[in-house]
Amino acid sequence: MMAASLDLHSLEQYCETLYNPSNQASRIQVESLLNYHFPTFSLSASSTSASALTSVTTSVAAALSGIDDDSLLKGHSPTINTPLESAIFCRRLLESTKNPYALMQFLVNFGEQIMARVEFATTRLRNLVEDHFSTFTTSEQLGLRTFVLSYIYQNPDVQSFVITAQAQLFALITKLGWIENEEFRGLVDQIQVFFQPGATLIYRTIGIRLLAAVTSEMNTPSNRHAAKYRKIAVSFRDVQLLPVFQFALSTLRSSLMISDPDAEKLRESIMVLMRTCLSFDFIGTQPDESSDDIGSIQTPSSWRTVFEEPGYLDVLWECWKKFSSPNSVLVMESLSQAASIRRSLFSSDDTRHIYIHHIMQETILTLKSGAGQNKLQDEGNFHEFCRMLSKFRGTFQLTEICEFKDFEQWISLVGEFTTRGFHSWKWSPNSIPYLLTFWSKMVSSISSAKQSSQDYIQRITVDLSRAYLKSRMECAQASVDGEVDDPLESEEELTSTLEMYATVARSKYLESGQYVVVEFKDLLKKHRGLIQTVTSGANSPSLNTSTIKEQLLVVEMQLTWLVYVIAALIGGRISYQSTSEQDQMDAEMASEVLGFIHQLQMWSAQRPLFIASADAHLYVQSAIIHFYTQFRSSYIGEESSKSVKVYTILGERWGLSGPNQMLDAIMNSSLGNLRSSGDPEWRKQEDQLVVRTLRLYTQLAAGYSSVKHIRKLDTTQALLKNHNSSDFRFLNPTSKSADTAVARCRMNYYAMLSRVLFAEDNVDADFWRFVKPWELTLDQVMLALEGSSDLSEEEIRLVLLGIFKDLRGFVSSITNRKQYGLFFEWFYPAYTPIVLRAIEIWPHNELGIAILRFWNEFASNKSSRVTFESSSPNGILLFRETRYKGIMLYFSVLSSSLSGKYANFGVFKLYGDKALDQVLEVFFSLMLAIPVEDMISFPKLATAYFTMIDVFTADHMTGLSSMPPPALGYIFRALGEVVMLQNPDTSCSSLACSAIDKICTFVLNWMMKDKIRKDEDQGELLSNGSPVLNAAGSPNNSQRSSVELTRGGGPPNSGNSGGRLISKRRQQQQQQRQETHWLVDYLLANKEILSYLLMVFFQVVAFENRSNYWSLSRPLLGLILLNRDFYVEYTNSFVQNQLPDRREQVQTAVNALMEGIEYNLSTLNRDRFTQNVTTFRRECAQMTLMAVDSVSEDNGML
Repeated sequence: MMAASLDLHSLEQYCETLYNPSNQASRIQVESLLNYHFPTFSLSASSTSASALTSVTTSVAAALSGIDDDSLLKGHSPTINTPLESAIFCRRLLESTKNPYALMQFLVNFGEQIMARVEFATTRLRNLVEDHFSTFTTSEQLGLRTFVLSYIYQNPDVQSFVITAQAQLFALITKLGWIENEEFRGLVDQIQVFFQPGATLIYRTIGIRLLAAVTSEMNTPSNRHAAKYRKIAVSFRDVQLLPVFQFALSTLRSSLMISDPDAEKLRESIMVLMRTCLSFDFIGTQPDESSDDIGSIQTPSSWRTVFEEPGYLDVLWECWKKFSSPNSVLVMESLSQAASIRRSLFSSDDTRHIYIHHIMQETILTLKSGAGQNKLQDEGNFHEFCRMLSKFRGTFQLTEICEFKDFEQWISLVGEFTTRGFHSWKWSPNSIPYLLTFWSKMVSSISSAKQSSQDYIQRITVDLSRAYLKSRMECAQASVDGEVDDPLESEEELTSTLEMYATVARSKYLESGQYVVVEFKDLLKKHRGLIQTVTSGANSPSLNTSTIKEQLLVVEMQLTWLVYVIAALIGGRISYQSTSEQDQMDAEMASEVLGFIHQLQMWSAQRPLFIASADAHLYVQSAIIHFYTQFRSSYIGEESSKSVKVYTILGERWGLSGPNQMLDAIMNSSLGNLRSSGDPEWRKQEDQLVVRTLRLYTQLAAGYSSVKHIRKLDTTQALLKNHNSSDFRFLNPTSKSADTAVARCRMNYYAMLSRVLFAEDNVDADFWRFVKPWELTLDQVMLALEGSSDLSEEEIRLVLLGIFKDLRGFVSSITNRKQYGLFFEWFYPAYTPIVLRAIEIWPHNELGIAILRFWNEFASNKSSRVTFESSSPNGILLFRETRYKGIMLYFSVLSSSLSGKYANFGVFKLYGDKALDQVLEVFFSLMLAIPVEDMISFPKLATAYFTMIDVFTADHMTGLSSMPPPALGYIFRALGEVVMLQNPDTSCSSLACSAIDKICTFVLNWMMKDKIRKDEDQGELLSNGSPVLNAAGSPNNSQRSSVELTRGGGPPNSGNSGGRLISKRRQQQQQQRQETHWLVDYLLANKEILSYLLMVFFQVVAFENRSNYWSLSRPLLGLILLNRDFYVEYTNSFVQNQLPDRREQVQTAVNALMEGIEYNLSTLNRDRFTQNVTTFRRECAQMTLMAVDSVSEDNGML
């Protein structure tokens, strides 16, 4: 019988409607019904189902006829009370239904229909198993696993996606039962039914797919159960992974004897299984699978026999030769893995050498034979073969490789293959980086090889360098013709590839470099000839302009490639290894590049007429900037004194006899990149050029010696005096870009200029000259704000927007007290009124954000730069100004001010200064104006806010006389919700934990001290408050007089005035002691706040996998100690809400949480509780738990 009153026919109709709905409403209705009849008992699913059921329309209510109200509130059918019962119904569905719609999932994503083809029942079973597997008994677990295996065996002809989904379910069950149930571990033996004598190919294929699914599932990590799943993975690795791999290898051997065409699917499945086995995370590092540079495969020592036997490599190479694509590509992937086996696996050097030489011998046979060459004509095989070579060299040492008797033949064939590969860039461009990786690693360790091997490798590198260079020239031609995508578009990938090329070329640098110089000279001569043709026949009607344009474009793109190549070669220089001959070659190449730059500058007036491509202009100038960058890293700086040969040649040809002259040339040459042509079609490329040029300037100004050189250059002096040139379009505030790098150009520009300006010590006069343009602009704005200028409001806004970005960049580079003092003296108080006025006029504009970001930088005391004389009021004045700006929209300004330690806040209260109180009042008002949801949703806003709250609770909150209740409620709600928020970045959560811990610590300590004071006062009353009686029962007069004095009694003229003064003071102290702190009063009157926070922290610890458990445990202890009654009540409810067979285990874990914990917040007590939390979290991770209530529904009291 199906769930509740749902018969099989109706169920199949619902499944059909679910995956082929006529409209979205009907799909939601049917989904609610299926959730009701097939519940998963998961918290998220149940809440979703309940929400859907409570919001159904009238038509849905009709569809749910027969379901009573109690069942609706329960969220699932009354006939299903446990996950096991729900699993049984899913099993019956699989056994009974014949409708294909019950085995298909239909998804709608962005309006496009996507067939996911995952069975409904299988998906539901997977959810139940994943969340509630531990509630099943051992026999139930085995029964479910056996059922799934039987279902797969009995339905071999169903669609492939059905087998895949069932195999994944079988794998999940096997994984979850692996540790507890020994029966689950005989995996290879249990699937032998698919390989029994007479089994068809389809059964064998399904068996292999089952093994692959289990292996893949075992290697899948989990954030929630990381420790448990890793333990399972390690056990599977040690017990079954090797037998699975050996079984796959033996099955692969036997498949070679099968001639049936259907065997291709079996072979494909075997190769996928073998790849999955060797991709297993053997040591728990979880490398990024998208990266090819993940090191060697760390197979355990127990695998040694597999790889030391020659049969392993023999069968792989035989399969590769026999299989056709795409199976041959999968085999080559396995060979690539075989070439990555760790060196230390082998039992001896001899066995390792046999293995290495076997791979090398097969490589020779492949590259020499016609069959092998034909195989490599397939793009997939070619690419994987290149990967195999790269991994082989990355795993094994060059000395081992060189010991191969046919090493010279092998390296020669690989060199020829590489040359062909370089020229196959159109066909397989992504393979070239692997070939370069192979050769760069060969060259990097060449010193460890024998001299004869070194010479042989170096001779090959010369040919490779030439071949690669020729291929780049061909690529430039093809890119202009539009045949391929231009590699120059991605400078990052390009430079990374050229770094490897430079390593190869510098191996035999004089020969390789000379070829580069010759090629460059030939192209430069051709470029010069085309320019002369243009200039001499500019007005000639016979001049074919379009042909000239195309020829110029091709030559310039080829020269651009060569500039990038030369830059990489110069940047690859290693100072302690470089010889004078190599430095001379660098100088030769640099001289040719400078000649090309000079030629471009001489032709700059007419060039735009003949270079119609804005991209070409960007590529050329970017290559020149990259050349400057690499030259600077090698020959400008601390090592420049050792580069005499370079500057000797550059001095003879270009007058650049030293680093200073070269810096001057760089600045002069690249300064034009900051100017705009005014052509809107070139705007995007020019913006990118500005970004790269400013990046170069920043690097030039970063070095200690180079920035001092730049400071003295005429070009730099002119730039400092005219830094706001109208030619620099990026300084125009109306120029906007969606690219954040472009948007930051102004700040980067002035950060660089600030670093250059302050490179010398005595710069007072230069500073005042530098800020003069800003003064003129701000003075004009002051007049405009007063109504004495013709500037419009929009013009004022744009001017201020630009200037505050400039000021922010300028201040960001200030690093010491003297520099900051100069800027402070200029800016404050002359121009701070502009800040306030601008905020008042444009509070919600980007100008307000720009001002606040500037002020945040201005108020930041990094490197202790905000330090004033002890007699100076500037620190307090700086804080007082912050109250008007920082807290309005950007809380980080206030947190910087409160934590900057340049203002003594005790002075404010002492002298009646209300600046701090006013700041906090504005802070509360602004905080309340922002919804809590927005406060925690925007990362930057949340970080600034919770940083401020952490500072506030640490130093200022408890010192206030009171706080507005709405502000307090808001703070506590925000603290709770940000802790509850699931976010990989736990910085805000940790800040909230810190703030709550400080509040709990204060309140708990106050209550403990108050109890001690009350106990002391009560003891004093008992000892002094009652008169002592004499033997007759009447008061003793002398004792009575003493008590009265203490109470302030006695006759007025008894001479006890001193005693009365002491008594009054004592009474005042006792009265002050009896006054409860306002924060304690608030929390005692609103205990639901503590209850809410306690629930939040408890559920986060119990249900979520966080990286900041230490931070979470600190406030949780305080919350428990402050609210012990509720904690007991809540944990009892928590235990009772679990499934019956799990309650005892949960109760034990809850009891252990407070084991050995005392009623205090000492460090020892805290540390013990943190250990208990870790243990509690580990226990919870082993179980699937149910929450008491949704925490988000319990914070209405705030």
